[in-house]
Amino acid sequence: MHVWEEIRVSPETGARSLVEAYSERLYRLAYRLCSNAAQSEDLAMRTFARAVKATGRFDSEAAYFSFLCTILANLYRDDLRLKAANALVLMECVPEKEDERPDPAASLIARSDAEAVREAVARLSPVLRETVVLRYYGGMSVSDISKALVAPEGTVKFRLSEARRKIREFLTQRNVDIER
Repeated sequence: MHVWEEIRVSPETGARSLVEAYSERLYRLAYRLCSNAAQSEDLAMRTFARAVKATGRFDSEAAYFSFLCTILANLYRDDLRLKAANALVLMECVPEKEDERPDPAASLIARSDAEAVREAVARLSPVLRETVVLRYYGGMSVSDISKALVAPEGTVKFRLSEARRKIREFLTQRNVDIER
C-alpha cells in the first residue's frame, strides 16, 4: 500500500509511515534551503502536516516526493516573505561524504572544492539558491521544479544556467585570489 493510500485509510498510521519514509530526505532538502537545524525540522514537519491534508488529491507514487518538495518550497517561500530573510547562509554544516581515497592530498583538495561549491551556492540569491537546491540536491526535474515554483520551464532553465554561471564566476575568482 502506498503512503498516500495509507493516509486515506488511517490518517494517524499513514502520517507515521509518511514521516518514516521521507523524513531524512525532506529534512536534508530543508536544511539546504535554510541552513538551520531547528528551522529545517519545523519546515519538514509543516510539510508533512500539509501533505497529510492534501494527500486525498494524489494518486501517483513516482511523483510523490516531488509533491512533497513542492509543498516544502512553498512553505519556504512563505517563510521568506513573512520573515524577510533574504540573507540566508546555506549549508555551513552539511556533513561531507567521507573520502575513501588513500591519498591525503587528494582528499584535502576534494574537501576544499566541496566547501568552495557550498560557499558559492550560499552566495546565490534566494530564488537561484532554491532552484539549485531543488534540482541538484532534491533531484527534481526541470518540469517538476517548474510546477513547484509556479514558473515556466524556460524560467527554471534560465535560473539554473544563471546559477551555474555565478557559481563558476565565484570559483574562478576564488582560484585567482588563492594564486595571488
